[in-house]
Amino acid sequence: MNARVVILGGGHGVAVVLRALGEHDLNLTVVVTAADDGGSSGELRDLWGGPAVGDMRRSLIALAGEEGAPGRALAAPVTISRFGRHPLGNLVLCSLAKAFGDLETAGEWIGEQLDISAYVLPATAQPVTLLAVVGDEVIRGESAIGATSEGIDRLRFDPEHPDVPPPVLDAIGQADWVLLAPGSLFTSVLAVCAVPDIAAALADTPAHVLWICNLEPQIPETDGMSAPDHLGSLRRHGVRVDAVLYDPAARLHFSPAELAAADLPGFAYALQSEQPRRHDPVLLSAALHDLFCAVATPDISARA
Repeated sequence: MNARVVILGGGHGVAVVLRALGEHDLNLTVVVTAADDGGSSGELRDLWGGPAVGDMRRSLIALAGEEGAPGRALAAPVTISRFGRHPLGNLVLCSLAKAFGDLETAGEWIGEQLDISAYVLPATAQPVTLLAVVGDEVIRGESAIGATSEGIDRLRFDPEHPDVPPPVLDAIGQADWVLLAPGSLFTSVLAVCAVPDIAAALADTPAHVLWICNLEPQIPETDGMSAPDHLGSLRRHGVRVDAVLYDPAARLHFSPAELAAADLPGFAYALQSEQPRRHDPVLLSAALHDLFCAVATPDISARA
């Protein structure tokens, strides 16, 4: 099986999906948010401009292997008096993006040096700022949005219609599967999937679009939201979801009645690791393998 799989999201959620898929023979493309404005990524955006690089670095480390020398090197913090203290991978990506002229080419070059067959791409080709609409208020920036507990009505972008690298849209259009990775709903998942051109590509792709549901709400960002609430937010933002993979024992789960009301096929598997709020890569791998092998027709609902 050499299915073409695209993973959308950011942070640790994408990394755990990559670890889960490590033993599968797949044609992988990873598309991560480039809107982070906190920590090292935010500081480097202020210094050098360009999209944020932290989520690309995390994905490259997951693909290279966190325990191997290249992965450890990319994660290692280094201090440069002029720029401060940052993971080496962030500095390398920023420097290469300047040299090549864009971040997607920088990621491809690093992947080649690490002998990684997957492609790791930023969701946007330009710096982008997340905007969250909360009632009459607009919260600006990924860090501030992740820290709010006010209940977000809508996520927007500045610029409103950011440029998306063409390889991202090509990969989605040619995929067999698109996986919406677990992660912070607004600052990871929707930060990628709700980008207008990406949402449009998702609507048109012949791929199966599978949402991997979080195990628990992200505190404080989605405090009090249920799994159907998460689904409702995805749909309000125009994000297509063909089916959901969830753990029936997790805090975020679906009942048969909720799936029926949402007209959504659901696949229930044990997915939790011994660490709170984390998916187990081995269990997730087995679940995805089942779905990849079982679903052989465009009608994913026939297997739910």
